[in-house]
Amino acid sequence: MNKTLLSTLVLSSIAISAPAFSAVSECHAIYDAGSSGTRLYIYQQQGESWVSHEGPKVSALADPVREIRGKTWADAPAVTEEVVGALEAIRQDGPKWKAFDWKQQCNLKSASVLATAGMRIAEQENRQRSNELWNMLEVRLQQEVGSAAKVDTRTLTGFEEGLFAWLALRETKDSSSTDGNNYGIAEMGGASAQITFPCADCDNSQNAVRTVMVDGKPVKMYSYSYLGLGQDEAPKTLTENGSVPSDCAWNVGATQADWKPPMCGAEIHLTDSDGVKDPYNYENGQQGAHNEPPIAAKGPKQWFLTGAFAYMKPTDVSECCEQGAACYNQVTSCFTSVYRLKYLATLEVPQTSSKADVSWTAGANICGVTDCLGAAKAAPVCRWSDQGCLN
Repeated sequence: MNKTLLSTLVLSSIAISAPAFSAVSECHAIYDAGSSGTRLYIYQQQGESWVSHEGPKVSALADPVREIRGKTWADAPAVTEEVVGALEAIRQDGPKWKAFDWKQQCNLKSASVLATAGMRIAEQENRQRSNELWNMLEVRLQQEVGSAAKVDTRTLTGFEEGLFAWLALRETKDSSSTDGNNYGIAEMGGASAQITFPCADCDNSQNAVRTVMVDGKPVKMYSYSYLGLGQDEAPKTLTENGSVPSDCAWNVGATQADWKPPMCGAEIHLTDSDGVKDPYNYENGQQGAHNEPPIAAKGPKQWFLTGAFAYMKPTDVSECCEQGAACYNQVTSCFTSVYRLKYLATLEVPQTSSKADVSWTAGANICGVTDCLGAAKAAPVCRWSDQGCLN
C-alpha cells in the first residue's frame, strides 16, 4: 500500500472516530440580592430561549451593613463567601435545587450580583460600609468565575427593578394575553413597591421615564419604585407610631365586634396633601418624597400583580383580621392584608388583575443580552441617596 493511500485511510479513520463537535451554550449568572436573602439564578441559552437554573438562597447582602438579623459588620467577609459559594453549591443537588454544573455545561459569560431595596436602605444607613462590601464582593466573584466572565456588583435603580420584572413577565405571556406591550405591572416586595408600564405620552423630562429597546424597537416606559412601601416596611413608615395599630392587629375582629376593614385602612397613612408617600427616597435633598404615577390618564387597561401581590387571596382580610387563621408573618398579617388592597386602590390598579409569579432576574438577563437600556440617554437615578449613585 502506498504512503499516500495509507495517510488517507488513517485520516479518514480519525475523522470517523472523533466525536462530533457540539458548541457549548452561553450562560449568565444573576444573583437576586433581596432584603430577605440572596438567590442565585443561572440562565442558559437554548436556541432563542433561556432556561433558568435556580440555585441556593443565602444570607441577605445588606444584613452585615445594617447589622440586623443577628449579623454585624464583622460578618461581611463570611456573607461575601456565602454569596460567592452559591456558584459552587449549585453544581451539586441541594435540598431545594437541582444540580447544574455550569463549569461543564455552558460558557459563563457574566456574573452579576444585583441588589434591590435592602441594599438601598443599607447604602442610606452606611455608604462607606456598603462601598467596601461591594468592592469585596466584586474581587471575590471575579476570582471565582475567572477573568473571561464579566462581573457586575451593584444596587439596581428603581427604574431597572420594575422594568426587569415587566420584561420577565413579557417572556412568559404570549401576545394575545398581554395585548403586545400594552400592559402594566404592580409589584410588592418586602421593602419597596414598583409600578411599571409603557407610557408613549409621558413627559420625557420625568426621571421615571426612559426609552428602552424591546425586541429591537424603542418603547417609552414609566417605572417607579417606592422605597418604604414594601409590605415589611409599611407598618413602620405609614403609621403614627411606626408599629401595627390596634385596629390592624391580627384577629382584631374577635375582640372588636364592630370591626370593619376601613377601620384598619384609616390607620394606614399612604397619602397626604402632596400625594402618595415615598418614605425613604429623597426629593430636593430631603428624605421623604412623593410620587403620583400617571396611571388614570396614561396607564394601560391591562394589569398584572407580581411579587407579594401574586400570593394574595380574597379571603386574606377575613382570615387574618377576623378568623385568627395561621397567617404568614402573623403579627403584621392583618395590616398587610388591608394595606395591599389600599395600595392598589390608591394607585387605581384593579385588585382583580391577573397574578403572575415571575423573577425580575429573567428580565435582567434579557436586558443584558439585548442591551435594552442602550437607548436610555439619561444617567441612572438613585433616589435613595442624596449623594447620588454609589457606583
